[in-house]
Order: sequence, then C-alpha cells, then structure tokens
Amino acid sequence: MTFNKKIGAKVITRKKGYCKVKLDMKPNHLNHGGIVHGGVLATLCDIALAGAIEMAMAKEEWCVTAQLNIQFLYPAFPNEPIFGFGQLIKKGNTLAFVEGGVKSKSNKLLVKAQGIWVIKSKKNKRIKKAKSLG
Repeated sequence: MTFNKKIGAKVITRKKGYCKVKLDMKPNHLNHGGIVHGGVLATLCDIALAGAIEMAMAKEEWCVTAQLNIQFLYPAFPNEPIFGFGQLIKKGNTLAFVEGGVKSKSNKLLVKAQGIWVIKSKKNKRIKKAKSLG
C-alpha cells in the first residue's frame, strides 16, 4: 500500500500540469489541539504538487521532491474534507517548479505551497542510500 493510500488521499482531478486530491479527515489526522496536523497538510501538498508534475512527464521519467515550502495560513478542522492542489509552473529537463496548496470545502485557502522537483529517468531510478549519521 502506498503512503498516499495509507493516509486516505484520493486523486479527484488529474490533467497535464494540474492535480487535485481530496482527504476526508480522520481522528488520526489531528494533532493534540484537535486540528489537522501540519504534517498531514504538508503531505497533501507534496502529493498534489508531485501529481501535477507527473501528468506532464514523459513515460520514461519520474520525479522526487527536492524542496517543499509551506505557509500555514489557517487551521484545518476535523469533520470536513480538505483538498490539496498543484499547478505546474515550469518543467525543464531536470527540474520542475510547482505551486499549490490546500483548500477547505468552502474554497478557503488554508495552506500555500511551492516546490522544486528533480526529474529523473526511469532507467536511473535507483537512489543511492545515504551513509548512516549515527
């Protein structure tokens, strides 16, 4: 099972350069304050922004997050779905730039996100493991 499915994210729109993902809130998505955990919101951004790039890539390409910037504007509350979205800004041969965020059911922008992804060839898919820090 992929991580996206494990947290319950469902792609609802995918087209070239754009992706929208829905997440129905569950108790395990909340922090101790009873609002949606920031890590869940960041993950939803990562999924949606990468999805926007994937729809613009060639079949022999794949991508990996190099940088993800998040601005938390408003809290997301339980018992209401949230929607992550990503829009491809520019894709080169080795880098892609994307913007997006998370909106509430009422279309209020809760999170803004910008990111850079590295474009790789599938024949070069293996990533070298980093040496242990410990």
